[in-house]
Amino acid sequence: MASYGVIWPISSFIQQTFETKDSDEGYDWWRCARFGLWGSCYVAPTLYTWLTIASIMWPGNTIRAGLIKTAIETVTYTPFAMCSFYFGMSLLEMKSFDEAVAEVNAKFWPTYKVGASIWPAVALVNFCFIPPKNRVPFISVCSLMWTCFLAYMKHLEKEDIPQRAKQSNVKMLSNILKLTTLKKTTKNSHDYPSLKVSSHPLKVEVTNMKQSKSKNFIESINKWSEAFDEPDPLLKFEQANDNEDLEPIIEIDTQKNYIQVWSKRRANILSKYTTGEKLTIVSSFLPGGEKALIRQVSNLNEKVKHRLEQLDDFDEGSIRKTIGLSQQEFVGKINMLDEEIKKAWDTEQRVKAFKICIQCSKLLSDFNVMQFYPSKFILICDILDNFGNLVFNRLKNKSTGDQVIKSPMDIDPARVPESAKETCQNWMFKMASIRELLPRLYMEMSLLKCYVFINKNEIKPIIKRLTTMIRGIANPLVAVYLRVYLCNVAVKLLGRESEEFFFDNLKEFLEDYEQIFHPMMTKKYGTQLLTQDQYLNLYEPAVNWLMFGTLNYHKSKHTLLEEFLNQCDVLENKSISSELFLACILSSFESQDIIEKSSRILEMIHKSADKMVLLSPVLASLGEHLCKAGSHHRLTSEALSQSWWKIASNIKSTISFLHVLEPWLQFACTQLSTQHTNIILRGTIRFMLKCGKPAEEFSSNFHLVVKRMLKSIPDVEELFLMDAFMPLLELVQTSSARTGMAKTILSVFFERCSTTSIEDPVIIASLMRLCCILHDSINLATVDDEMKVCADLIIKFVHAVYHEESEQQLSFYVDCRAAFIKLDAVLVALVHYFSSLATVDDEMKVCADLIIKFVHAVYHEEPEQQLSFYVDCRAAFIKLDAVLVALVHAVNALSCRAGGETGEVGAVGVSGSAGGRGRWVQRACAAYCCVTAPSLRCGLARAHLYLLSGQAALLNGCIGQAEANFKALVGIIPNIPQYIKEDGQDKPTHDRMAGLLSNFLSTLLILPDNVDSNRKAYVLSGFIKVLERVQWKKTDPLYYNLLLKTLDLLCHMTREKYIYTIDSVISNDELYGSEEEFIECIEKYATHVCQEILVVLKMLGDNKETKKQYNLGLELFWRVVRRGDLSDPSMSSLAANLWMLTQKLQDHNKYAKSMLTALEADSNPASRQLLHKITSV
Repeated sequence: MASYGVIWPISSFIQQTFETKDSDEGYDWWRCARFGLWGSCYVAPTLYTWLTIASIMWPGNTIRAGLIKTAIETVTYTPFAMCSFYFGMSLLEMKSFDEAVAEVNAKFWPTYKVGASIWPAVALVNFCFIPPKNRVPFISVCSLMWTCFLAYMKHLEKEDIPQRAKQSNVKMLSNILKLTTLKKTTKNSHDYPSLKVSSHPLKVEVTNMKQSKSKNFIESINKWSEAFDEPDPLLKFEQANDNEDLEPIIEIDTQKNYIQVWSKRRANILSKYTTGEKLTIVSSFLPGGEKALIRQVSNLNEKVKHRLEQLDDFDEGSIRKTIGLSQQEFVGKINMLDEEIKKAWDTEQRVKAFKICIQCSKLLSDFNVMQFYPSKFILICDILDNFGNLVFNRLKNKSTGDQVIKSPMDIDPARVPESAKETCQNWMFKMASIRELLPRLYMEMSLLKCYVFINKNEIKPIIKRLTTMIRGIANPLVAVYLRVYLCNVAVKLLGRESEEFFFDNLKEFLEDYEQIFHPMMTKKYGTQLLTQDQYLNLYEPAVNWLMFGTLNYHKSKHTLLEEFLNQCDVLENKSISSELFLACILSSFESQDIIEKSSRILEMIHKSADKMVLLSPVLASLGEHLCKAGSHHRLTSEALSQSWWKIASNIKSTISFLHVLEPWLQFACTQLSTQHTNIILRGTIRFMLKCGKPAEEFSSNFHLVVKRMLKSIPDVEELFLMDAFMPLLELVQTSSARTGMAKTILSVFFERCSTTSIEDPVIIASLMRLCCILHDSINLATVDDEMKVCADLIIKFVHAVYHEESEQQLSFYVDCRAAFIKLDAVLVALVHYFSSLATVDDEMKVCADLIIKFVHAVYHEEPEQQLSFYVDCRAAFIKLDAVLVALVHAVNALSCRAGGETGEVGAVGVSGSAGGRGRWVQRACAAYCCVTAPSLRCGLARAHLYLLSGQAALLNGCIGQAEANFKALVGIIPNIPQYIKEDGQDKPTHDRMAGLLSNFLSTLLILPDNVDSNRKAYVLSGFIKVLERVQWKKTDPLYYNLLLKTLDLLCHMTREKYIYTIDSVISNDELYGSEEEFIECIEKYATHVCQEILVVLKMLGDNKETKKQYNLGLELFWRVVRRGDLSDPSMSSLAANLWMLTQKLQDHNKYAKSMLTALEADSNPASRQLLHKITSV
């Protein structure tokens, strides 16, 4: 046992010495330890037991007894020992049971054949001439050589076993002896470990070629074969000029577009598909690899023979298999091969360059490290492209000399010299003689552009033939990337004409789609510890590229999308997962097409969600498309969001859930109400609590979700009014994560916040909490730059908060001083704010009154001078809101005065310098008002100024400025408080808001639409949306009365002639002239408002507010009767139902009776029919 505990690790040490002598790798001491453990604890006891049993059963040292024991040992113990060696050592290497069995199957028979030729003689000597007590030591000494061989076989790759098995037993024994003597031959320091092979792809063999459908190609092959009877054309002319660009200059926009797009995708592939696994490269041409064949050639015919022999002959000692390469080392080796091609080409060793390319293309048949295959494809294709360019440029120089060729297709084969054609044919014949299919296809594709020197008309048939031949590649991953290379070569050559081949190859891929899920592929990526989603992601770059060309080829993308979705359904019906194809569809088609089919796609995802491994990226991609949608119908958006949430809430992975949540939350913020967004946030909190893991593990994903939500929500202040937003942030408990999130929220908030002051207590409390998180993160280790960033954000918060009462403002500053005591910059700012409060309210009012009197007293004849004076006043008295209000009123009056001096107020087309100057002053006045109003702290005062300024601008014909003021008014409505401080008391703003908004709606009747906008009644539609988002109770009279007045406005807007207009303003009645599309748009708005009023009616009934419900029902009834089409059954039914509802609530008052009286006086048959209906009831 002791001897075997020493012999076996020594044998492993000797084998590693021989293996690593020409490389930079060190010794694997764990391998030696495993050999020592196996030899001492397993081999020694079993061998001792076998020798003891043999001596007992066949005693004696005679020749006969020795032969018997030798024969029995050869057929019993030896196979058992070999199988247990490979199986047991594999288990010690932590391999699986299946891998251990596979290694036994691969290596047992070659090892047994060698052992059967050696061990019978050793056993015969042992049993016949060695005493029993010395037999184990004798066998141990003999085992040293044999164990070295076993160590060599154990760490030989399984793919190389068949080639090694072809060597003779004598040669094997010779190698064993070389291992034991440790005699190293002298080699260069940069040599790499090599393996000898007995065959190569260019060796001449008898092959049966299947006749092609193209007769021209067969005739060309026959013609090429005749050219080799002549002197070798590769050496007949001088070397081509290598200083030229390898890539021909192509000036076709389509080709440039494809090349640019592929260049970007190429960079993404190289950065995404990386690996930490060890890689292998097999080549004869790395530095020091190939042994040159130096011969003296007397004439050209012998030179041709030598070239063909060289093409057919790899030196057995030259092919090297370098294993254990890192990704960086592998890329370095590939670059070295590329340099070797250029060196060989420069020294006229063109066959050597050809052979290097063949070996490079064969590397693409190795997918033992699948995760790296897309990047390896990119690297190898670069080499093939470079080689194809070298050949093409040489043929071009032979054909046209130094003439500039814009595109290969510009070459006329009729003008190509015969010598150049023969050279081209020579290359094609070399390519056609490659035995293996994959390198032959890659080499033919790399030389595809060279066909222009023979017959350009053959190029498209050849591409179609190659498209079909790829079916012979069994591995779907290898095949789809081969199709990508074919399409890339075709597009560089044919431009837009190549797009049909993208579609053909995509169809071929779909025909073989089922092979992606073949058990062989499943087993292969399983042994590489890849998950199914990682495996499917390897196909996406290739399929997306084929899809890109297909979309450019098809004009009707809508029809193509429908076809592809039907194909997904067909695959699902065959129980084949279509998620890979669906993911590629979503990443390739434009958002507009996907949005139209979003409901169907979401339904497909819902049906297959339980078995999808790409559920997260597919669902997130669909969400990204929907984020680019315009205004959806509310019901459609809500249905999509509800369907999405049913799928997303069942996702098991928290990271995947947050990845999906990011785009869909943006979709909810932009398309749905704040209430719906708040519901999603509540569901997110429940999901995070249910997952059982701390939220800080996903802080980076959380950060992205919150940041995107902040940037996408229309009004960022509404986010803080949601009851689920701050609790969502509190899920993250780690100090660093919370600090980063607070910093992001505050930065985005102050960047997007449209108001100059914050008065809402909920928003103030939320921002105060975030600022405290920033402040608490500061310690002795915090750098100055970080402290400065925190201080700036906190100062912005302090500056933005405003309270009407000085006592409240002072209390806020006191709280800030206590909360932010660590930041000197904040304390300095607070001192300034304290000093600004020293002036009491009465003194400020007195100052404001005096300044206003001064402003009113100053008068200039020239409007420009007067406006300049108002500008100076605004800069000087910016702290006094009352002065700013007076200035805005004065400027509005000035704009009307300027219009009156140059002509009729609001008139257009006034000639002369006075007219032009007046128009300039009016626009300047409108801009002044729009800029000054946001400086006011009171939201209600700002709203009044926006309305008055917009009306003044509209009166003066400044449509753009009027629209800007009205938009600002609509945006500020949610920020107007319910109460304001006046004379020390809180006074409600509802009545003022009702009058203000009624005035605003009356003005909107004459406001024309912006011709640059695609939406009709753009400002009014925004106002309707704001009404839904504003924090008013729906049962509040202010809310439903505004809805009624909005309905009145919509009814007036459908008239052919409006009841009032401004002469110089072309209102919508003249702009559209009762256009059908405009009327339909207005009717949609009216229908939406009516539905909202009906919802309010129901809520009033649920709250038992009978009087309000009665009054609202009567108001809506009268509007339906007077402005609706009662001949429409639905409209008549609505009016009757409203009347019956009011009857149930209470007896009719005078107002209701007057409605009946007016209805009785109406001679309209529909009105008479309605009257009969409601009176009979």
